[in-house]
Amino acid sequence: MNCQEFKIKDLAGKYLFNEITLGKTTFPRAYQVQEADIALFKQALIETMFAAEQEEGDIDAKAALGQIVAKLCGQNTAYSIDENGVCKIVSTIDGIFAVNEDRIAKFNRHGNFFILNTIKPYIVVEKNTVIAELELNLPIVPQQIVDELLMSLSGNTEMISVHDISAKKVGLMYTRLTNDKKETAHFTSIVKRLVRDFPKMDLKFEHEYQAAHNSEDIANILQRALKENNDVLFILPAQQTRCPHDVIVKALQSVVDDIVCSYLPQVGAGDFIIASKGSKRVIVVPHRYDSVDSSYAVRYMCQAIVSDKLNTYDFDHPQNFVLSTTEKLLPEEHPHYIASENKGKNEAQIAAIVLAAGKGARCGRNKLLMPINGEPVFLRALRAAVKSKASPVFLITGYQAEQMEEYLDDIDVNVVRNTAFRSGIKTSIEMGIKSVPSFCDGVMILPADMPNISIEYINQMIDMYKKGNNKQVILSQYQNKKTNPIIWGKDFYAYADVVPEDSELRPVLVRFADYTKVYKVKNKDEIFDITYPADLEELEKQQTK
Repeated sequence: MNCQEFKIKDLAGKYLFNEITLGKTTFPRAYQVQEADIALFKQALIETMFAAEQEEGDIDAKAALGQIVAKLCGQNTAYSIDENGVCKIVSTIDGIFAVNEDRIAKFNRHGNFFILNTIKPYIVVEKNTVIAELELNLPIVPQQIVDELLMSLSGNTEMISVHDISAKKVGLMYTRLTNDKKETAHFTSIVKRLVRDFPKMDLKFEHEYQAAHNSEDIANILQRALKENNDVLFILPAQQTRCPHDVIVKALQSVVDDIVCSYLPQVGAGDFIIASKGSKRVIVVPHRYDSVDSSYAVRYMCQAIVSDKLNTYDFDHPQNFVLSTTEKLLPEEHPHYIASENKGKNEAQIAAIVLAAGKGARCGRNKLLMPINGEPVFLRALRAAVKSKASPVFLITGYQAEQMEEYLDDIDVNVVRNTAFRSGIKTSIEMGIKSVPSFCDGVMILPADMPNISIEYINQMIDMYKKGNNKQVILSQYQNKKTNPIIWGKDFYAYADVVPEDSELRPVLVRFADYTKVYKVKNKDEIFDITYPADLEELEKQQTK
């Protein structure tokens, strides 16, 4: 791609950066100038024009936008590309718009001339509402730039989607301190605000619970409420939660699986908490919910209610430039929009968990951060997983997590930090398994100390998994020795493990022998893993071959 100022006599065949009107003729942005157009430019006394000259490997803006938007669009969305290089993404149903704001921000940081904006996330939208716009600043672009951006998007599920609105059974739990009329009036005011803030979501408020404002009583009532038929439980506290060791937090920690959001960065509403117990959601409503702007909290609540799986990283970096919610796709644009494509009916969806939380004590240092060809060891296995058919991909960090995560800014991957990594690899596996969405058929567990694992290797293992049968185990084997990585069907998640050095002695592998398929490894180097300092030296020798 050659971008420069061209003399008008040399403008034929070049692509315009901007729309221009000459008399009654308008040339749209990204228009390729024809020989017949040169006379109009000369009549307008234009001597030069900044434009782009196509070179080998370049594609036009529409083709580039089409490739990228097809990767961005998820369920219940469609898109239309106009003549000026702007792609509008629309909802194909009445539903709830969902997007991860941190991923949008990352896309815009590394988009290479692509810009993506969306409307406010987790709001109810009508059919044909424009929910996002994608723009390319160039009239033509090298295919390599598009390929690199597509690769950075390949480790996750679709970025933009719309969820059906389904009925949710809701419980309300009040924690009582003074138990007087003033406290009752306060709770009533909050409940009215909750009902008012979710007018289009089908929330069925069916159960109420009372607990004394102490951790023991709250935990007891919470356990009872979660056993009953509640999809969502709102806790209305008698006091604000001001400390990580407060009574509400203490009660939650003894009952729920995970607290995914421990505060809201808003003055007056910092005591907002979201937790999960299986598929059930527990939402601690800010004590001053009825007197502060609740829009920020409502956005988080909608995300918690709608999302299939919740993780702490979903709430880490909320940032997005939002569009107006009033625009709709024009009737004349309807015939041109293209519905998003879903995975093939016969193709299994396998998630991947890349284990990178351990200390690597036997290596004497963090082996995963050792540089090989200019990048740390763990990135090699991670990049293979991200570029493979596996989706979504989760990286489990722990020891020296901050240093590791510094390398991830240009990789679209889900990061799960395991603070309990010292308790063993099983804690990392369990955290990863909890993060896998329910629509996945299985999960591949891949230790990050396997630097030679390839995209093809991972894909071939995934291809062995037959959709429709969730009682499967796929593991690698070189000659007669079992090795990692390993794929576990969703019915066996509770037993998921890695293949240890003494693989033949691991009871879990013997137990599921009848359900196991073996991927036979041809090249021993592919399954090379790093355990001891000498292994790092051996890896360096392999790279020089």
